[in-house]
Amino acid sequence: CRGRPDNGGCVTRTRIDVVAVLGVLALLVAGCADGGSSADKQAAGAEPIAAFTLMAPADVTASQLVARALVSAGQACPPVKATGGSGPVSIPMTERLPGPLAAPAFSTVRSCSANLPSGLTSASIAGASIPAALPATVSKVALVADTGCEVDDPDVQDCKSPTGWPLATIASKVAAAKPDVILDPGDYYYLESACPANAQAKCGGSVPPVPGMPFYESSEGWLQDVIRPMSAMFPVAPMAMLRGNHEDCGRAGNGFFLYLDPRPGTENTCEPVQVAGPAAAKAQAAGPKPLKCPETGPCTPRVTSIALKPAGPQLTPTWAFTLPVTASRTLRLAMVDNAYGSDKELTPWTTEQRKSYQQAQTLTTPTAGRESWLLGHRPIFGLMSKTEIPPNEPQATAWTSDGQMVSSYGLLSNYSMLLSAHLHLTQAVQIPGQPASLVMGNGGADLEPATGYTPPKVGPLANADGTAMVSTLKPYPPASFTWTKVNFGYAIASPQQAAGAWSIKQFDYTGAGTGTCSLAAKKISCT
Repeated sequence: CRGRPDNGGCVTRTRIDVVAVLGVLALLVAGCADGGSSADKQAAGAEPIAAFTLMAPADVTASQLVARALVSAGQACPPVKATGGSGPVSIPMTERLPGPLAAPAFSTVRSCSANLPSGLTSASIAGASIPAALPATVSKVALVADTGCEVDDPDVQDCKSPTGWPLATIASKVAAAKPDVILDPGDYYYLESACPANAQAKCGGSVPPVPGMPFYESSEGWLQDVIRPMSAMFPVAPMAMLRGNHEDCGRAGNGFFLYLDPRPGTENTCEPVQVAGPAAAKAQAAGPKPLKCPETGPCTPRVTSIALKPAGPQLTPTWAFTLPVTASRTLRLAMVDNAYGSDKELTPWTTEQRKSYQQAQTLTTPTAGRESWLLGHRPIFGLMSKTEIPPNEPQATAWTSDGQMVSSYGLLSNYSMLLSAHLHLTQAVQIPGQPASLVMGNGGADLEPATGYTPPKVGPLANADGTAMVSTLKPYPPASFTWTKVNFGYAIASPQQAAGAWSIKQFDYTGAGTGTCSLAAKKISCT
């Protein structure tokens, strides 16, 4: 869903909540150690599928860095080989296991993780170099999001074209810019159906959803839609990854928490829920069937029929990390999970979502030398094309993510900028008296309409006639500045001399400049 209105709501594709699925208790994967141990030992030094570094909160590791490696299911987790002030060190990695009922969809890739200590000068995993430490001062921050290739019958993007889906090219250009950190506020996975027979030239060979599972994703799909095309960035800079609505638990949340979330214990956040019923009761009474574990290769699940549905909507706690800008200046970034909710409807979820913004406010308490940005996938101040406003709703405006505006109301004073994605474009919005808003959702997913971004005469949380959308909340004033470009690309933000000032250069997917946004005193302007 990209904020397209449909009778005032957001277009979503409904899936059946309860389906018969392949149910295997993946906790029994540990039982494969006896049968597969020799293969694991032989593969311990093999090259990983991917190795990268994630930004993490300081209460996870003082360095704020977590190493992650993806290896084939038949391989053991390799150690991180690193060098620090006291010389070489070997850091063991531990496996992140998917939830037991999600495990059949993630049987081909093993996720390995290790906290990196402070003071490292270099690090690698099975020969693959990864970022080992933040620089003493950060001078370049890359911004990219909404990156996957849409395959959602009948909507199909040209995934085989480097211009129709330029994520790999964008990743190479970002890597060439040599940023210190990469910020990605979400929406990675877009393979939500099998490629239609009439679109094989565009998406033939794309990984379809696993039959019967109550979500779209799989380990092979994550490799195809996310990991491999992004790989050019992995050795260059640590990445701060935030889930979007495409990573809710009914879509691709299991893989996000397994591969990209930096916090321990989040792996099974999106574990499906077993549904009570005759088939489930019978399977439960019979007990799980054992896994077949050969001497080489991954274990093979034995099929059991169990009824499952996706995990329900949930908030994961807001977290934050800090980047050094100068000796006396830091940038604090609060990571808000707003994967759930509605763009053009106000629902009871706004009350639950507000907790995330309250946590973010606590994590960004102003201190000397600190400036703060708020990251959330859905924009608080975002402008969709007026061509997508339903003609039968005269009070509707082009302001989107109404739920986020309500949830965050009165909780934004700590921030100089709000960074988001969700809309597949680049957009800067200035609401008087509020932090600057920058939407960076042009990382590869099918783009929004090219025209129609004239700002409404009324501000956010106002109906078209100027009346309050919520009787108890005063509408925001009309925008004093908007700037929208609809093209694939990315941005590089660099701090300027004044505290809170940044230059944010915009690029298309070829690396050609498309404009520059200037952030100062919580205000943004672009040329």
